[in-house]
Amino acid sequence: METLNTPAALCAGRMEYPCVIRQASKERMFVSINRAANISGAVIVVDHARGLAFDGRISTIRGQDVTLDITASHKLGGLVPARLGRARDIWKRA
Repeated sequence: METLNTPAALCAGRMEYPCVIRQASKERMFVSINRAANISGAVIVVDHARGLAFDGRISTIRGQDVTLDITASHKLGGLVPARLGRARDIWKRA
């Protein structure tokens, strides 16, 4: 588990939540969102510093701390699949 503390955005449905990636590994990620939210299911986390998008499923939410199970990661620098177009736009805005 690597401690990062990097700015990111969590995309769930049509909502976008600013957050900070606290810790990450290949299988799990701990994120702190800026405000409490009722999020469940599949999400995409956009890491602004590294230019990566992570597909994940929320495993637990405690207040503003979210634990995700990571299923895949994608680089946003080149061509991306159409479903990651929004993630790439978020990364370019940051």
